[in-house]
Amino acid sequence: MQIKETERLWHFPVIAGLCVGVCLLIGWYFDMPNFGKLSSLGAMVILYLTPAPLANRMVQMAVCAFGLIFAFASGIVFSFHPLASAFSIFFVAFLANFVTSYFETPAPGRFFFIMLVAIASSMPFDVYKIPTNVGLVAMGALLAVILAFLYSVFIARNIRLPRQAKKSNRRGYTHVIESLIIGLFLGGSILIGHAFKLDTPYWITVSAAAIIQGRDFLHMRERNIQRITGTFVGIGLTWLIFLTQPNLLVIVLLITLLQFIVEMLVVRNYGIAAVFITPLTILLAEMDSPNLVDTTYLMSTRLIDTIIGSLIGLLAGLILHQQSIIQQLEKQFREAYFKWSGKI
Repeated sequence: MQIKETERLWHFPVIAGLCVGVCLLIGWYFDMPNFGKLSSLGAMVILYLTPAPLANRMVQMAVCAFGLIFAFASGIVFSFHPLASAFSIFFVAFLANFVTSYFETPAPGRFFFIMLVAIASSMPFDVYKIPTNVGLVAMGALLAVILAFLYSVFIARNIRLPRQAKKSNRRGYTHVIESLIIGLFLGGSILIGHAFKLDTPYWITVSAAAIIQGRDFLHMRERNIQRITGTFVGIGLTWLIFLTQPNLLVIVLLITLLQFIVEMLVVRNYGIAAVFITPLTILLAEMDSPNLVDTTYLMSTRLIDTIIGSLIGLLAGLILHQQSIIQQLEKQFREAYFKWSGKI
């Protein structure tokens, strides 16, 4: 329940909410809410804006934008079969974790790359819609990069840069082993969702990825409790929102406000932020037809998905933070690598 102190300034959550809200408002104005929803996924790249010299900041934004587009494209191209979806999630999760851990990318790190590939892998496969859907995500990412540049030039240019953290001395093998474990667990999580014929199997993967974000096993266990508890309370808040039968414009404004609240709280207390993450994601998923939603069924399935995903993430964390297991796997991987390279 502790509220942590943070150096995050209030105008960053504003710009984050604005990026998502502008995409949704454009979709609402042209009566194409699904287009706005897809472009808002690309706009999540704004969360990778970090305090750094302007040139470095924009290069990182551009690279992350390309990464999110690639992750979404990988998921939607392989969404034709559950096994192919699991492979795409494994590949993107492995690549995202390896790159972000190797370059020590700060939070949210690998999370949103995994989230986009998971969402895309659960979308109905339609080869004719792939270019349009990927293009919409790319447009949202481009909008976020432009707003990030304007924000950096006119508002955040005088922000004091944080002191550089000391580089870790982890070996390359460690990054590979950890990435393989994360990829296998997250790829397997989507298969569990398909095996139980869940409507939104990607939510299991997203919940598991959120738990794995913890810096150690104790932190993961804490996040596990916070996420399940926060989701349970958030479901009640979602029920109250749907009780008012909001129209599409109200939903768009609510999502924008919730995005701002989440970014204000997530660095202070993850459990409290999870209360608002739940209605944010449900409203975003169901904004096409809010008055046709069976709220009881929707919220019960979302809670079940969260519990399953959180437990999978906790199990992955238990393995990731067992040094004896990691060291043994490193040894076997190193021996196999040298044996294979020797034959070449």
